[in-house]
Amino acid sequence: MKLGIPKNRNELKQHLNDPLFKNAYFLMLSSVTSAGAGFFFWLIAARFYSTEEVGLASAIIAAMGLISMLSLLGFDISLVRFLPEREDKKELINSCLTISFIFSLALTLIFIAGISIWSPSLSIIRENKFLFLLFVLFTAAASLTNLQIGGVFVGFRKTEYVYVQNIAILVRIVIVPCLVAFGAFGIYVSYGLTPILAFILGIFLILKVYPAYKPIPEIKKGVVRDIFRFSLGNYLAKICEELPFFILPIMVINILGAEKTAYFFIAWQISFLLLSVPRLTSASLLAEGSFSPTELNKTTKRAMKFIFTLLLIAIIGLFLFGKYLLGLFGGEYAINSFRLLLILCIASIPYAINAIYATLKRVQKETKPVIYVYGCTAFLTIMGSYLLMLSMGLIGVGIAWVAGNGIVSGCIGVELMRKRKFVKS
Repeated sequence: MKLGIPKNRNELKQHLNDPLFKNAYFLMLSSVTSAGAGFFFWLIAARFYSTEEVGLASAIIAAMGLISMLSLLGFDISLVRFLPEREDKKELINSCLTISFIFSLALTLIFIAGISIWSPSLSIIRENKFLFLLFVLFTAAASLTNLQIGGVFVGFRKTEYVYVQNIAILVRIVIVPCLVAFGAFGIYVSYGLTPILAFILGIFLILKVYPAYKPIPEIKKGVVRDIFRFSLGNYLAKICEELPFFILPIMVINILGAEKTAYFFIAWQISFLLLSVPRLTSASLLAEGSFSPTELNKTTKRAMKFIFTLLLIAIIGLFLFGKYLLGLFGGEYAINSFRLLLILCIASIPYAINAIYATLKRVQKETKPVIYVYGCTAFLTIMGSYLLMLSMGLIGVGIAWVAGNGIVSGCIGVELMRKRKFVKS
């Protein structure tokens, strides 16, 4: 497979003007900005706070992320898929945002009410009234912001505004060293303020893209009815896709303790930057496939070349310099997180195969295969992590992540070889 790297200025210009790559680059640039802010955020936190405080705060943030993800209800994928073809764009956007906000509040209250059951280590959220209120507010804001970033702007093919919106994340870097006296609570507040600022900025950016838009809470039954089945299927798939990212930090803190969670979380965050290549390119592929379904096969091949070229470069870089990168957080992170980071890097290859396949099925409005892909991956990863963590520690989590993605991608490969095609004729 030729990598298709631009060889001169004209080819580079053509490459950058291609909507598939242009939107993918802006999404990745946004991810780099977000990850870069996260990198320095956790670097500062690791330097100024104890490992126990970092571990506790990272678990609270993971819980917030899990709830905000569950609150999306598949609307982020539906916005990308249906915005290009619907005339009632305002009603579609507002209905999705309103329902997601209500559902976020309900899920947050349920989580806090039963926190002693599913995560006793985070009972401080219920015991501290101020933290309780902030947790509700930050989680709801995170849900709405995720819909703007992953749904509205990608659906409009205006991912440059995703980058502008992500600049608000830089604020947390300035705040976190100022709240050291508050311990883990200071880390969480610094992190949680970001979604609120990003959401407010996002409203103005939507108006710039779509001047007819009015941010009014509303629920249009017709809109909900039209996208319900597609949203529900992708909601189930999205839950399965994201569960490992949010469940594993909580599982680690409950089994191995706060200190091990800190070592795991840093490696996990760095590897997540690597996974952003297939994740975000697939989002661009979904948008392009929705605009031009007849070009899906050709667009997919270009996306695959793009993804695996960047992954190869990134993996080699982390193998060579990953220990030095972790060393910036402290010597203990380089010692305890490096092997895990290398294993997580390997998983990016089968993960990319799974992401591309799922995107093709979403363009075709087939949700069952997507549910199977991410459902099996989540089950194998979570169960494998629990079993291997007890005997192997953090390394067991990485092995389970590789195995979960590898087994599923292998099954996809068998299916594609049998059908001898990626997409339907």
